[in-house]
Amino acid sequence: MTFTCGCRPLDQATVSTLIIPVFADEASAPNALDGLAPPADDRIRAVLGSSEMSGKPGQSLSLRLPVGAGIGRVILVGVGAAEKLTTQTVREAVAAAIRSAGPDGAPQVGIVLRSGSLAPADFAQAAVIGAHLATFATDSYRSEDARPIRVETLDFLTATPDDRRLDEAIRRGSVIGESINFARFLVNEPGNRLTPTDLAHHAQEMANEVGLQTEILNEDKMRDLGMGALLAVARGSAEEPRLITARYAAAKSGGETIALIGKGITFDTGGISLKPAENMEKMKYDMAGGAAVLGAMRAIAQLKPSVNVIGIVPSCENMPSGKATRPGDVVRSMLGKTIEVVNTDAEGRLILCDAIAYARQLGATCLIDLATLTGAIAIALGLRYAGLFSHHPALVADLQAAARAADERIWPMPLDIEYRELIKSDIADIKNVGGKYGGSIAAAWFLREFAGDIPWAHLDIANVAWNTENKPYLPKGPTGFGVATLAEFVLARARR
Repeated sequence: MTFTCGCRPLDQATVSTLIIPVFADEASAPNALDGLAPPADDRIRAVLGSSEMSGKPGQSLSLRLPVGAGIGRVILVGVGAAEKLTTQTVREAVAAAIRSAGPDGAPQVGIVLRSGSLAPADFAQAAVIGAHLATFATDSYRSEDARPIRVETLDFLTATPDDRRLDEAIRRGSVIGESINFARFLVNEPGNRLTPTDLAHHAQEMANEVGLQTEILNEDKMRDLGMGALLAVARGSAEEPRLITARYAAAKSGGETIALIGKGITFDTGGISLKPAENMEKMKYDMAGGAAVLGAMRAIAQLKPSVNVIGIVPSCENMPSGKATRPGDVVRSMLGKTIEVVNTDAEGRLILCDAIAYARQLGATCLIDLATLTGAIAIALGLRYAGLFSHHPALVADLQAAARAADERIWPMPLDIEYRELIKSDIADIKNVGGKYGGSIAAAWFLREFAGDIPWAHLDIANVAWNTENKPYLPKGPTGFGVATLAEFVLARARR
């Protein structure tokens, strides 16, 4: 869902829903919000400072107003101390407020711009992203009248409505928010509705919309290129694999070419090394890395940084059949390295290694791959931080800075040379899994083998790509993790 955004003078608050951020230090001053919504002044004074609204982050209180007041409802949202306000708090507060409107929606939303220690532009961008995230519906296949949260307009009420910096922040927030939701849409689609061919089709449509160049490789072309690892995963499925490439060519570029590479397993049964039946239905989300790359490319094309970017998504299904790769098989990758396939459920690294090799062939000077790669990363980091692996310290620092700017969390993990022993094979150059311990590190070391000396980083997002429980600001389902971090990383590199 898209909606129009803009700025209006503070005294023109004729909206169906008005969101007012409340700072914690205003709890002891009942008159602190007087004049922000005059028809509701008395009711706001009555609740401000109570246990219902003390300004703590996560608090939300809805006040309905009588017909004719000019405002249908005021939603007070706690955002903590003014001097400690963060963009994450703003994004989550706005998303929670809009989601609290329910299926009746909040067609005309106004937000009083109260940025505290934040720059007003940072407040506005975070709020717009939060509003977009709030409108995404995960239950689109319900047969009854399932209505997504409806927003038609979003206006920031401020004393300085003609600030160009605010206009640009709103535009940028809309681009990023819509791109995150595009990725969430792809991840949310069931496996029978999103085959590799379907994913390629959606990528092509998106690219045509925003002006990216695309190339879709079929199985024959992959075979010609020697992508034996990718094809080894695809061979068990009746669905043909696809390798999706989307290119952004900067009008002016310093010569760097960044490759963003995302795992695109549209459904993962584990292959012959079959997964347990419990929760296998969620394995439609095993292409979340690929979706994040496509979402990031959508944003990059519209934000137009001065650096060349290639998005690459190797896509196939991992299915068991009489043609499927067996445990113990040896396959040859595009780079010529031989791989012993010890476990067919460690398939993501097999398709990514050929995509990394392909990115190098296309002239990439920086490689970042993103994948729902290992369950082990959740054991190591829980459900809050994605794992970051790299042999290039400067790239680690840049990605951490980008994640902070995007309000996403990543944590650097070790990649010492001793861990290389985990993927040593008795029969081939390397094997696709290690032993019982360090599963995420073994997977990252496998990918490092194919990056060579090019600056490379791997983000394991298996623990953060899917929200396992409903939250006030985010429903259970796909998160779109990685879209904003990748976009912020590219934008920062372009500013150098």
